[in-house]
Amino acid sequence: MTKNNSDWERLAKIITMSGLTTNAFAQHIGMTRSEGLYQIKSGRCGITRNIANLIVDRYPQINAAWLLTGFGSMYADGTTTEQVPFYDCELADIANVGALVPTSYMYVPQVHNAQIAVAYQSDDMTPQVPCGTILFLQRSEPTSLVYGNEYVVITPQWSVMRRVRLSQNEDELRLLANDPSQFDDMVVKRADILAVFDVKGKLILKNN
Repeated sequence: MTKNNSDWERLAKIITMSGLTTNAFAQHIGMTRSEGLYQIKSGRCGITRNIANLIVDRYPQINAAWLLTGFGSMYADGTTTEQVPFYDCELADIANVGALVPTSYMYVPQVHNAQIAVAYQSDDMTPQVPCGTILFLQRSEPTSLVYGNEYVVITPQWSVMRRVRLSQNEDELRLLANDPSQFDDMVVKRADILAVFDVKGKLILKNN
């Protein structure tokens, strides 16, 4: 078996999975400074056992041996399926997801590049997206949206999932529900957006 990735490539994969910046990730795992991670990025040093322990303490699904050596599976249970952290929280809370602790981890092979999962507790996007649907999200920039796609948009006033369109004013976005007879369009200024998440996948749960 050959070594899979460089130390930074492995570390960057976990940072991407967390949905955090490098600085926020360092704080999240309990490091007082992020300099050690940037030393790894620059190639000046490798992943130490202390850093590996901090990461595994916060993300127990990660295989410490893989993190240190690159051999084997990224995940402690041997699976190669991407694990997405699930947060039992309101949509508004995911703007500061680094301060939250995942409730569990989800394995969905068909969903790629999702950073977090959260339950959608609203009827705004019915009937296509019923209340209770699990959303798989990836953080995006408000300047790189694909108009017509679904996003979770968080502002000081709203935390909603909507289909995003360009407004007549280029500084604003128009947010559309699936059923315009039940829910009016919303208009939000780009400058007021605290966070925006691309909907990478949806898992609809049925109780019957």
